[in-house]
Order: sequence, then C-alpha cells, then structure tokens
Amino acid sequence: MTRILRCAACTKRIKSHHPHIGLIDLEAGREVCYHARPECRERGAAEMAAMMERGKAYIMRHYHSSNCPDAAPGFGCSGGCFSEAPEAVAN
Repeated sequence: MTRILRCAACTKRIKSHHPHIGLIDLEAGREVCYHARPECRERGAAEMAAMMERGKAYIMRHYHSSNCPDAAPGFGCSGGCFSEAPEAVAN
C-alpha cells in the first residue's frame, strides 16, 4: 500500500504525475512535500526555512513527473517540471 502525499501549502493531493519537492528531516524520519507550482513553492520555501533548525541534517529532493520526457531530468528540464531552481524561489 502506498501512502497518499499531500501538499503542505495547498493541502491538495500530490499525484504520481505531479512534479513536487520534498524536504526530509533525517532525525525525525519525516518528509514534507510541496507541489512544484510557483505559489506552492513560494509558501513551501518560507515554511521550510521556518522549520529548519541549526545542527540538524535535511535532504531536499525534487521529484519529476512520471510523464517527464527528459532522459536526464533536472531543474529546467524539457518536460517543464521545474521552471527554476528552488534557490531562486527561496531568495
């Protein structure tokens, strides 16, 4: 059974064909996910910054759409999953 992911910004379901961003807290074993849409990413960047604590380890992952046609997806992929890097949204 797979768990249903929900966007922490808009609370809508994140489906397998939706690109999204996940922040994993290694100590707690918890992942917070956000849609790759600009409005969710902006709110997500602000919430991630408020949630992070000094001295703790985190992993930030970007998950591409399952329908992405790019052979080596990354930020700015040809599938349009992410239009810009998360650093640009956070700054």
